[in-house]
Amino acid sequence: MALMACFNGFSQKSKLSISGVVISKGGTPLKGVLVQIEGTDIVDLTNQKGEFKISTESGSYILSFSYVGFKTKQTSISLKQKNEVVSNTILEEDMMFLNEIVVKGKSKIERVRQQAYNITAVDLKKTHNSSSDLNQILNKTTGVRIRESGGMGSAFNFSLNGFSGDQVKFFLDGIPMDHYGSSLTLNNIPVNMAERIDVYKGVVPIELGADALGGAVNIITNKSVNRYIDASYSFGSFNTHRAAVNTRFTNKDGLILNLNAFSNYSENNYKVDVSIADKNTSKFLPEKKYTHFHDGYKSGTVMAETGFKNKKYADYLLVGFIMSANEKEIQQGRTMQRVVGQAFIDSKTFISSLKYKKDDLFTKGLSVSLNTSYSLVNNRAVDTSSRVYDWTGKYIYRQFAGNDDKGELGDKKIYVYDEENLLASTNIKYQINEQHSLAFNYLFSGYKRKETDEYKEVVALGKPVIDKNILGMVYNLNGFDNRLSVSAFGKMFNLYTEMVSDEDKKSSSSNNYGYGATGTYHLSENLQIKTSYEHTYRLPSSLEMLGDGLTINSNINLRPESSDNINLGLAFNTQKNKHQFNAESSLIYREAKDFIQEKQVGNVTIFENLQNVRVTGIDGALHYGYSDLLTFEINATYQKSINKNRIVKGTSILDELYGAQLPNVPIFYGNADLGFTFKNIKYKHDRLAVNLSANYIDAFYLTWPVLGELETKKAIPEQFTENAMVSYSFLNGKYNLAFECRNITDVKVYDYFKVQKPGRSFAVKFRFFLQ
Repeated sequence: MALMACFNGFSQKSKLSISGVVISKGGTPLKGVLVQIEGTDIVDLTNQKGEFKISTESGSYILSFSYVGFKTKQTSISLKQKNEVVSNTILEEDMMFLNEIVVKGKSKIERVRQQAYNITAVDLKKTHNSSSDLNQILNKTTGVRIRESGGMGSAFNFSLNGFSGDQVKFFLDGIPMDHYGSSLTLNNIPVNMAERIDVYKGVVPIELGADALGGAVNIITNKSVNRYIDASYSFGSFNTHRAAVNTRFTNKDGLILNLNAFSNYSENNYKVDVSIADKNTSKFLPEKKYTHFHDGYKSGTVMAETGFKNKKYADYLLVGFIMSANEKEIQQGRTMQRVVGQAFIDSKTFISSLKYKKDDLFTKGLSVSLNTSYSLVNNRAVDTSSRVYDWTGKYIYRQFAGNDDKGELGDKKIYVYDEENLLASTNIKYQINEQHSLAFNYLFSGYKRKETDEYKEVVALGKPVIDKNILGMVYNLNGFDNRLSVSAFGKMFNLYTEMVSDEDKKSSSSNNYGYGATGTYHLSENLQIKTSYEHTYRLPSSLEMLGDGLTINSNINLRPESSDNINLGLAFNTQKNKHQFNAESSLIYREAKDFIQEKQVGNVTIFENLQNVRVTGIDGALHYGYSDLLTFEINATYQKSINKNRIVKGTSILDELYGAQLPNVPIFYGNADLGFTFKNIKYKHDRLAVNLSANYIDAFYLTWPVLGELETKKAIPEQFTENAMVSYSFLNGKYNLAFECRNITDVKVYDYFKVQKPGRSFAVKFRFFLQ
C-alpha cells in the first residue's frame, strides 16, 4: 500500500499543464472551442474568456483546436520540466463553408434551449433587415400572443401560456424593464439592436430576480463583436418612419464604448370599419371605412455605456445612461365606441446604470455580478377638451351643457405622475465542481410616485410608495456525463406599500414564499425531456395598483397573485448531411389564486383579483432546414383559461361564471414561416433572402361566454394573415435593402376588446453594417 501511495504521488507530480487562450481574428475570445491532444482522450473546452487548461505527462504532442464555423488548427507542443503556456491561438472563419457559420449561430441558440428551463430562444440575426419591432417578432413564437389596441405605439398586452400583462416580466440584458417608462418597450426597440430573445415559459432563473407568474422575456443585445456600426432607416405605410444607429468600440486595453440611438414616428392613419349612430334616429348605420385622424406616435431613445472588460478586477465594469421620450395621441377609448380627437399621453425618462461582473473572485468558481439602475420618469395624461368627435373627424362644442369639467374620456385633467425607481440586483454563484453549484440572488425595487393634477391649479393627489424585495437561492446538479441537469430553488417575496385613500395614508406589508424544481434529461443525443414545478407569487405592479390617470383606473387593494405551475416538455433535434430537423412540444398546467385580470368599465379599464383560475394547454413547434438555402417552421398553441370560483367571495352565492373561459383571451393560434436564401447572385458574398409567413388565430370570446346570446359568444372572429419580405445584401452584408408587406390580403384584423388593427401595409428598409 505504501509503495502504491508513493507511486501515486510520483505520478501526480510528473503531471504538467498546457494552458492558453483561443481568440478569433478580430480578437474576440471564443467560448466552447474543443482543445484536444491528438491521439488521446485528453480534452478541454474554452471558457467565456477563451481560456483552456489540460494536464498530461512530459513529452511531445500535437494540440488540435476545433470550433464550428472556423478552420481547425493544430500546434506542436513539447512538454519538458515545466508547464507550457501557449500564446494566443487565433482561429480563422471557414469561408469555404458558410453554412457552418449558420450552424455556429444555431449552436449558441441550441445551448440555451438545452437548459433545464422551458425556454424558447429566438435568433434575431435573420430578422435584422426587417422593419418589424420586437413585439411583431415575438408574436410568431410558440405560446406567445401579443394583443394590441392599434398601430405603432399603441397599448399592448403580452400573453405567454395563458398569463399576460405584468404576470410576464421583461428584461434587457438581465436588467428588469419594469420602470423604464412607456418610451422604451418591446414595440419601439429596433430588432437589429438585439442578438436574440430568451423566452422563459413557467419557471424563471433566480438570477433574473423576477416575481414573474407565467414566465419572462430577456432581450440579449449584441455583445460578441468588438467594433461595429449598424445604421438603418425604414419608411412605410401610414407615414411610418424608423431610424436606428447601434455601435461599439473596444480597444486592446479593454475600453468599451457602446451607443444605441433610435427613433420612431407614425401617423397611424389607417382605415377601420365602423358603424356610427344616425343623429336623428340614434340607430347604428351600416359599417363604413373611416380614417384614424388622431392616432400619431413619436419616440426617441439614446443609450450610452462605457467601461472596461477583461481586467483583473472585473470581467466587465460599465456605467451608462438612457434618455428617452415619447408622445401618443389617443384615437379612442378602450373600445371603438368612444372617439377621441385631442387627448394624449407623453413620457420622458432618464436612467443611470452600473454593471459589474467577475468570475473566479477571490477563489476559483466564485462569480459575482451587480446591476443597479436609477430612473426618473415624467408621465402626463392630458384630457382637457369638451369637444365630442365622431369617426368623420367632426366635433360638437360643449356637448355637456353647463358642465365644462367633462373631458373626452372623463373629467378634464392634466394628470402628471413623476416616478422614481431604484433597482439593485446582486447575483452570487459558486461552482463547487463540475457537477454541483449554488447561486443566490437578491433584488430590491424601490418605487415612488408623485401625483398631481395640473388642470386643477396643481392639486397634489398623493405620493404612493411600492417597495419589493425578492430573495432567491438555487442548487444545481449535473450528472450522468451531463445528460441530467436538475435545479431546486426557493424564493421569498416581500411587498411594502404606502397608499393614499380618502385622504388617509395607509401602509401594508406582506411576505410570501415560493419554491420549485426543474429538470432535464437527454434520453439520447437527439432527444431531451424537460419538466418543472413551481409554487410562485407575483406582486402587483405600479400601473395595476395606481393606473395611468386616463384609460386605466387605480385599485390600491390589489393582492399578490400566486400560482402552482407544472410544465412537461420534449425536444428532438437531428442533422444529417445538409438536413436539419428540430421538434419540441410542452404541456402546461397552472392553478392560480388571486389572478389579476383587466376588466373593462365604460371607456376605461381596471385591474381586479379573481379568486381561482386554471390554465391548461399544449404547444409545439416543428423546424426544418436545408443547408443555408431553406428554412421552414410551424408552431401552434392551444390553451384554456377557466374561472374556478364556485362561490362569490364573501357570500354563499354560487358563481354563475364558474367553469367559464376567461374573456378577451385567445384559445388557439399558430404561425408558419418559410425562408429561402440565395448566395452569390451577381457578386461574391451577396445574398438574396425571401421570407413568407402566416399567422392564424381562432375566434375567441369578447365577454364571458356564459353571458349573453349564443351568437355573441365568440365576438372576435377567426383571423388569418400573411406577410412577405424580400431582402438583398451585398459586400458581405455591408449594404442591405429590404421590402416588406404585412397582411397581404388586407383582411380585417381584430384584437384587445375587438379593436380593429391596421390592414395591409408596406415598408422599405435600408441598413448599413460595418464590422
